[in-house]
Amino acid sequence: MTLELTDKLWAQNPDALIAISPDGNILHWNPAAETIFGYRQDEALGKSILDLVVPKDCIEEEKQIQTEALRRDLTVYESVRRRKDGTLVHVSVSTKAVRDAQGTLEYFLSNKKDVTHLKVLRDAKLVEARFHDLLESTPDAIVMVNVTGRIVLVNSQAEKMFGHQRVELLGQPVEVLLPNRFRSAHLAHRGGYFEQPRARTMGAGLELFGLRKGGGEFPVEISLSPLKTEEGTMVMSAIRDISDRKKANQKFKDLLESAPDAMVIVNRDGEMVLANSQAVHLFGWSREELLGQKIEILVPERFRSKHPGHRFGFFDQPRARSMGAGLELYGLRKDSTEFPVEISLSPLETEEGLFVSSAIRDVTERKLSEQTLRDKNIELENAALAKDRFFASMSHELRTPLNAIIGFTGTLLMRLPGPLTPEQDKQLLIVQKGARHLLSLINDMLDLAKLGANKLELKFETVDCNSVLEEVAATLRPDAEKKGLNFTVSLPDQPVMRRTDRRALSQIIINLTGNAIKFTERGQVCLRLEQRTAVDGNVLAFSVEDTGPGIALQDQDRLFEAFSRVDATDRRKLEGSGLGLHLSRKLAEQLGGRITFKSEFGKGSKFTFELSGD
Repeated sequence: MTLELTDKLWAQNPDALIAISPDGNILHWNPAAETIFGYRQDEALGKSILDLVVPKDCIEEEKQIQTEALRRDLTVYESVRRRKDGTLVHVSVSTKAVRDAQGTLEYFLSNKKDVTHLKVLRDAKLVEARFHDLLESTPDAIVMVNVTGRIVLVNSQAEKMFGHQRVELLGQPVEVLLPNRFRSAHLAHRGGYFEQPRARTMGAGLELFGLRKGGGEFPVEISLSPLKTEEGTMVMSAIRDISDRKKANQKFKDLLESAPDAMVIVNRDGEMVLANSQAVHLFGWSREELLGQKIEILVPERFRSKHPGHRFGFFDQPRARSMGAGLELYGLRKDSTEFPVEISLSPLETEEGLFVSSAIRDVTERKLSEQTLRDKNIELENAALAKDRFFASMSHELRTPLNAIIGFTGTLLMRLPGPLTPEQDKQLLIVQKGARHLLSLINDMLDLAKLGANKLELKFETVDCNSVLEEVAATLRPDAEKKGLNFTVSLPDQPVMRRTDRRALSQIIINLTGNAIKFTERGQVCLRLEQRTAVDGNVLAFSVEDTGPGIALQDQDRLFEAFSRVDATDRRKLEGSGLGLHLSRKLAEQLGGRITFKSEFGKGSKFTFELSGD
């Protein structure tokens, strides 16, 4: 087969020159065809013209054109053809049927001129005339594209949004408004849309971004609508910059993620639209499994029938509240295990309508702790009752024989039954002293038990504090003089009256003064009463100061602990239960006062009982 073209003319023709066999295969493909359609010559030769560059919706048109060329030898038409990259190009086509001397068809010679730019200009004039005023009045950016993906119209909002002048965009592929990473995929989406054009939201469920002139990206929301015109189907894109919404949504999501509780957002239909990672961890479902599902999947089966009613009630009267106050609420995990929960509900007003935000807290540990605490309280109550019964019964049983021992020992020491030898007198004194010490210890323990059970009965009355100290001094002076101590008492000139419990006050002073005498080997012990003026009224200060061994710094923190005794060699030989100071502090608190002390090791101590009030 001989083609009536010279190689020079074939190579230099600015339009695509394609020779097509009668059965539709490409015989020749010039350099301009490579440029326009993107296929190299070796890729095109032998291929079907219909498969290579003709869109599916233009195949019948191409066949009819060839039929017309056979009938008239030459036909001219305008249509679209497909490039190698899938994009469309408007072409002006002249197709001639070339025959041999006998009139037999040898091939079709097709000249295809790229008129895409001219088509864009025609389309732009058409849509500008028809839709300019309407599109300028819309709040969104509008970009109109023809079938080849070329921009034929933009409104002023689009110019502002993308930073391009109108003349810079007209005729450009719409992909210039997209980041590079999305452009190749967009070509396929665009081709698919023109095959089934309908109004829809572009990239539903995807993150879409626009590209400004300076290279900055921004999130967008796009709605597509087909538009039928005399020049063919076009697509109108309404584009909205959602940067502010994205920022607000991100802040909201960050807030949810930072919440310590599981957070689930539910719409009116009871569908979960948002769940934080704490909810995913708590219920065991993935986020994808939760979103779009009814909230009832998180509720045990036995409660599900009633739950929609509670949900509808909330949307009827939306307000922040704790769900199921006073009820036992439970959540249901993916593995069907249940757990107790505490739920707080809050209404959430958005552009899309009313939602409810649910804060869900797993209270399993709290419930266990509460039950453990209840069990412990019962045990403690039972133990306290047992202790009270023990002390009540033992107080009599212990005191009776001790009083008998003390009484009979006193009788013997008075020599009423008869004379005693010196050794007998010595042994009886030891017995009497031990019995009195044991009785004192029992009394301290009983008082401590009553304090712990809040059963110590105090009798408040007006008390002459001077006389209380004089009585204490008279009781303890013999012990001080026996050790050779200088025991002094300093009292105000006038009687000091205070409403308090006389017995408790006396016991505190006896304990403090008795300790000072017991632990002081030489020097003096001074008992003093002073009145001081304070912000909350007059304060009485009962102080006991000694020149004893003092208290080491490491021992001072545990001085008032029950059964605590300072570890010193010279103290170990002294009798004592270690309850005196502990009991004194407890009694002081019952009277509304406090005990403080100052001590320097090796030089002495000063204990002060301060009693506030009038």
